[in-house]
Amino acid sequence: MYSVLNITKDYDADNSKMSSTIGHEEEDFLQSCKLANKYEYIGINIDLEKPKYSIYEMKNILKDYGLIATSFHFTVKLSGSDIEFYESLEKFTMQAESASKIGCKIALNYIPPFSNKLNFDSLFKLYVKRLILVKNILIDNDIKIAFEFIGPTETRVYAKYDFIHTIDGVRCLISAADLYQNAGFKLDVHHWQHSGSSLLDLQHLDLENIIYLELNDGLTGYNQFTIPEFKRALPLKTGVNDVKGFLMTLYNKGFRGPVAIEPWNEELASMNLEVAIKQAKMSLNECFKLINL
Repeated sequence: MYSVLNITKDYDADNSKMSSTIGHEEEDFLQSCKLANKYEYIGINIDLEKPKYSIYEMKNILKDYGLIATSFHFTVKLSGSDIEFYESLEKFTMQAESASKIGCKIALNYIPPFSNKLNFDSLFKLYVKRLILVKNILIDNDIKIAFEFIGPTETRVYAKYDFIHTIDGVRCLISAADLYQNAGFKLDVHHWQHSGSSLLDLQHLDLENIIYLELNDGLTGYNQFTIPEFKRALPLKTGVNDVKGFLMTLYNKGFRGPVAIEPWNEELASMNLEVAIKQAKMSLNECFKLINL
């Protein structure tokens, strides 16, 4: 397993900009790489939406600071209109080509756990139909999509329809879209635990489909059905999330890929960028000690 700095902007299902998950947004790729190197991260995520550097420049910066280009955002609008989808598909084709040239092999995507427009059956079929069209882009550029499901029920309480929010839901989507060799999981300990999944569910995953991990801790005073989605703590702070069990199970399966911190924490967001990056790495180091890394 190796540490990853993620301060790229996140995007929701409709590609609306969201803040970075440590509460800071990357302003300059070069500066991000300098800080990643300073605090001994192994990998760094890249933003290909509006890059300020050329692909050649990014490759050289990564080389200079000894960093792995770990992932970028999969921004195809799977639930958008036909026009939005095909426009975003064309854009993703160019981004995938750029990522491949940089050596970045993972496209991160989170699946919205609800819809106010389409019921489960209609939205699932739409995703499958459109993901089939993405497959050749992934193959041509040696890229895998890492799908993230959202576990806590908070996000689905007031929705008209629910959608994929479990491990099995993602597995069905990957299978239906014939993406077994081209996709897998972005596993977040918070989503895994508060979807009702167990360590056994992790044990039964195929190793090749475990692509990317995220660590954090839940807030105290809640249960599985009330725990908030966007308010968390650094991992090992509260003991609510079973970070040790999660990491040990996946490490014992043979996973040696990227691991990032995703706390959605106001205290971290209020810190100076460099201090936040340092705190996130210190937290990640403590997690790695659980598996003797």
